[in-house]
Formats: sequence, C-alpha cells, structure tokens
Amino acid sequence: MSPCAPKSMLRGAALAALLLLAGCASAPPGPPPEIRRLEDQLARLHDDPRVAPNAQSELQDADAAVDALARNLRRLDDPMFQHGVYIADRLVRIAEATGLARYEEQRGADLGAERERLAARSGPFHDATRPVDTTRALGREPFGRTENGDLAAIQSRLSGLESHLDGRGLVITLGDFMFERDAALREPAMRSLDTLATALRGEPPASLSIEPWAGPADDDRDLAARRAASVRRYLAGRGVDADTPAIRDVRAARDRGHVDIVVRIARR
Repeated sequence: MSPCAPKSMLRGAALAALLLLAGCASAPPGPPPEIRRLEDQLARLHDDPRVAPNAQSELQDADAAVDALARNLRRLDDPMFQHGVYIADRLVRIAEATGLARYEEQRGADLGAERERLAARSGPFHDATRPVDTTRALGREPFGRTENGDLAAIQSRLSGLESHLDGRGLVITLGDFMFERDAALREPAMRSLDTLATALRGEPPASLSIEPWAGPADDDRDLAARRAASVRRYLAGRGVDADTPAIRDVRAARDRGHVDIVVRIARR
C-alpha cells in the first residue's frame, strides 16, 4: 500500500464527517476567529510554492471542509462547530505535511542526481566539498580529507534523503513539518531515519549527535528538546546505540525549528 493511502482514507472520512454536521442545530451568528485562522492558513499554503503543486488534492479537501464549515455556521451548535474546526484543522495540517514531504523527497532526489553528475565530471565528491571554518568556533575538531571521503561514502547510501557536508560533519535535517505538535515523529521523519539507520550499518563506523533548533514560532525550547529525544528513541529502535547519539543544547534557528542529525566518523 502506498504511504499516502492512510492519509487519503483519513481525509475522505474526515471530510465526510464534516459534511454530515450540516444538519445539526443552530449556533450564534458571527465570523468566528477559528474560520479566519483556517482561511489564512489555506491562503498561505496556496501561495507556498513547496506545498501548492505537491498537495493539490489535499488542499482541495481542506478547502471544501473549511467552506462547508463557514457556510453552515448558523446550523451548528457549539460542540458540533468545534468538532468541525478540529476536522478542518486536521485536513489543513495533512495538506501542509504532505506537500512539504513530497517537496523534500523530490529535492533530495534532485540533489542526489546532481551529486552523481558532479562526481562523474569532477572526480571524488569530497574534492568538491570542503569544511567551513566554523568547526573550531563550535568546539569541534575539523575533519580531514580521509574522514570527508568516508562521510561522502555514507552520504552515497542516503538515497532520496536530503543531506549535506559542512564543518560539523554529514548533516541530515528533519524540518518542523516532520513532527507532530507533541514532538512525535510523522511518517516522513520515520522514513528518513529508517534510511539513515540502514546506511550506518556498513563501514566506516560512525558516531552521531543530535542538534535541536528552536524557531521563533516555538513557544518554548522544551519542544525542540523533546523532538530530539523522539529522534534518539526512534534510532535506538532501529539498532542505533541509544547512548551514541548525544543530544546537544537547544539553539535558536533563524526561521522554523528543526532537528539536525550530525554524522562523524568514529575514532578508532
């Protein structure tokens, strides 16, 4: 079954449930802020070039749900209205997560193809990738040409997963859309971590650290730390030593919060 099938079933059931609410009792008139919030979120997603072309059917379902809720305000009592808001909000979130996940998957595939093209033209990939000068400022030793080449070998096994080499090591980023509001992992994050865990089973031996980043939209730094803990627990369940991925201190991101997984070659 396609990974998107459960989401499609959820969208269909949720939309059907919302449309059934139209026959319920009346509620006080007025433009509630919940409707305006949902409409603003949908407008933002329709304008987002990452989401709009990659979640067309999901956005249509969310549009229909919000429109049905707005048209039947006067026929809904408060409990039914709040339930309708919950359903519509879930459909909006599914549209955003689906669009961003498909965008990142395509971007990862494009980057992988570009990396292979450059490697074919320019020789070993590590010759074109040099550590930045920020490693010593971060309290880490810069890695040399041998480790750089080993990291590139691991990177080559991360098929379809966006990653890059910088002064910290090989970095895999999990965006905030890959996490639920309670910091639990969503399906795109699980697929990414499955790919990473499989890649780490070969040589050379690697060590991990997890860097949580809190964006301005996060109410507290605790959320970023709990996201990092979710990542470590999942990796432990996939055979990565639970004590190996050290969780770094939470740092402030410029935009949205995310979690970086940094791979270095284990010292022999």
